[in-house]
Amino acid sequence: MGAGISYSQFDELAKRAFVEQSLGERDVRGRLTNVSRVAVRTGLSRKEVARIKADLQAKTPITETIYRSGRPARVLQLWHSHPLYQDDGRPVDLCFDEGQISFASLVRLVGGDVPAGAVRAELLSAGGMTELSDGKLRVCKRHFVPVDLGEDLIVGFAFIVAPLLETLEHNTQNPSTPYIQRVAYSDNLPRGHQTLFKDLAHERAETLVQKVDEWIATHEENPLTSSAGRKRLGVGVFYFETDPPESMTNE
Repeated sequence: MGAGISYSQFDELAKRAFVEQSLGERDVRGRLTNVSRVAVRTGLSRKEVARIKADLQAKTPITETIYRSGRPARVLQLWHSHPLYQDDGRPVDLCFDEGQISFASLVRLVGGDVPAGAVRAELLSAGGMTELSDGKLRVCKRHFVPVDLGEDLIVGFAFIVAPLLETLEHNTQNPSTPYIQRVAYSDNLPRGHQTLFKDLAHERAETLVQKVDEWIATHEENPLTSSAGRKRLGVGVFYFETDPPESMTNE
């Protein structure tokens, strides 16, 4: 894994880059390259080229390809959201492979043929979970970021900056069918209310995201076994705090 991207994700990105470059080239007569020629140039099958070409023509965001979750990320997501692994809305500590509700059963729920021990080693190395004195495993992070990478930076770009820009682009190009885009802010809250607002925003945001996570966990299919008609979608919530513009402070 490099920079938080698995081989399958890198493979998909590389295919898209090769196809996009080849489709943009013209032959000696000035005509754009067709699917068959691109397949010959890239070594990909015509079916694969056609699929990627359709994504490009539909302007499918590249982030939809980049952020298809790998197994460690999916394990963390389900640990935080699946009802079987929750106790009063909080992720439970898990035995590695004892009983029906265990870390191994969680890995099996994600799917694939990767041993639970390998996923455990990866998450322990990345600080995604820790092993307690009684041998149980406790989740520590909500998002998977490999060791030595800036978690806040990676998560911020992956789940806030890029999706927000995609929403702005969609709403600009499709004003009749906009995505939800709302903000509540003030330039004039008195100092005594700022901490109250921060606490309120944190509480309400956590409640909203947790409920959405729970709904997703009970409705989504396993991405490793089903791909028909799937889309990457979600709702983002973030807090911001800056100084007001100088023109307002000088009034």
